Amino acid sequence: MRTLKPVSMFAWFGLVLVLVSGNVFSVSAQEAKFCAKEPALLTTAGQSADLSMAKVLLDRNKVALKIAPLAGADDLKDAASLIIVIGGSTKGLGAAGINADKEMARVEQLIARAAAQKIPIIGMHIGGKARRGELSDKFVELVTPKSTFLMVVKEGDSDGYFSKVMADKKISGRIVDKLGDLQEPIKTIYGK
Repeated sequence: MRTLKPVSMFAWFGLVLVLVSGNVFSVSAQEAKFCAKEPALLTTAGQSADLSMAKVLLDRNKVALKIAPLAGADDLKDAASLIIVIGGSTKGLGAAGINADKEMARVEQLIARAAAQKIPIIGMHIGGKARRGELSDKFVELVTPKSTFLMVVKEGDSDGYFSKVMADKKISGRIVDKLGDLQEPIKTIYGK
C-alpha cells in the first residue's frame, strides 16, 4: 500500500494539472472567439493621459485608428470597433474644458450609439492604481459592464472589480501583469 500512495499523489496532481490547464485553455479559447475589425475609434472615458499609451500600443500593432479624445456618437459612423481608455484625470478634464458630469454624459451617448450600431466596445484600463479612486471609478463603473472585451493591467484590479464584472457579465478579456503584455491580446483580436 505504501508504494501506491506516491503514485496516488502523482495521479491527483496530474488530475489537478489537467483541470487547471483545461480552465486556462477555455479562457484562451473564449478570448480567441472575440475579433474586432478596423478602423477603430480610440477615445477616453475620463480624459486621462493613458490614451497616449494606448495609442502607442495600437500603433505598434498597426491597428487603423481614428483618435478622438472627445468623440461623440457621430464619430462612430465609419468605425468598426470602439476602444475606450478608462481613467479619470482632473487635469485632463480641465484641459478638455469639461467636467466629470459632461464627460459621463458624452461617454454614455457614445456607448449607446455603439450598442445600437452593434459596434464592439473594447475597454482598456491601463493606468493601474493611479487610475482608480472616486473620479476614475465613475468611468470604470460606466464602461466596464458595457464592454465586449476588456484589457486591464493587473495593478488596477487589486480590489477584484474587473475580474468580478468579467465573470458576472461573461465579458471576454485579459488581465495582464504589465502594460507591454497587452501587445498579444491586441494582435489576437485585430488579427495582426
